[in-house]
Amino acid sequence: MKSEVKIKSKSGKLIELLLFEATSTPQLTIIDSPGGFLESKEKAAEENKTLIEYCGKHQMNYLSIDYSNNGKHKDQPVNELRFSSRMKDLETAVDYATAKYHSSIILLGSSLGGFITLNTANYSPSIKGLILNCAAVKAHICIETVMASEEYKHWKQKNTAMVWGVPFAYDFYEDIKRCNAMKVIPSINKPILWFHGTDDMTVPITQAYEASYHNPNIELIEIQGGGHRFGDKMQQGEWEDSVEDFIQSVLSNK
Repeated sequence: MKSEVKIKSKSGKLIELLLFEATSTPQLTIIDSPGGFLESKEKAAEENKTLIEYCGKHQMNYLSIDYSNNGKHKDQPVNELRFSSRMKDLETAVDYATAKYHSSIILLGSSLGGFITLNTANYSPSIKGLILNCAAVKAHICIETVMASEEYKHWKQKNTAMVWGVPFAYDFYEDIKRCNAMKVIPSINKPILWFHGTDDMTVPITQAYEASYHNPNIELIEIQGGGHRFGDKMQQGEWEDSVEDFIQSVLSNK
């Protein structure tokens, strides 16, 4: 059954969840965090249709999130988003799923969604594992890299700069730098399945290598020649097969 839920986040904002509920008593709930500033829960679900079908066949539920300040609400402009708030949004979704289903949870995050996921990994004992696609561990470094050097250099002085087409105040950068996920990675004591393209120019795979060095629970799958979107470099069903094996492994060891 597919449904939508609007809830008040711990961030103080209204967020929306898209639920694909196979059962009211699932053995597992997957919570998907899309990447990007403007990504929607619908797009995340569309990209994971095969995973949703798998969940439906195995008594598991899936939900994706419209994070605060993703452009859907007039009172939540994108240029006011802070990733510390989006972490509270994910915590709120975890609380919702835990109260509703009392099941184990696997967090799924891509790019900046992976950044949020890593920072929320230790939030609840219900969270049993993570699946990541090109996680932006050091998101502030990624931002520094893509910005025009002069704009970055004068950001603090001018207070506003363009980041991927969005004008952000300097405290956006301070917030995302403060939430550097590398700080929490050594403390994540649960299995992590991590896909990363070797030619990713947005989030260099060196960030995944550094994370793996600091946490032996990471299974890093390098996608040779893959960019930030690496699906064209994988065999059909390869990602799904790896994810399904990981899910079963998590369930057998929970």
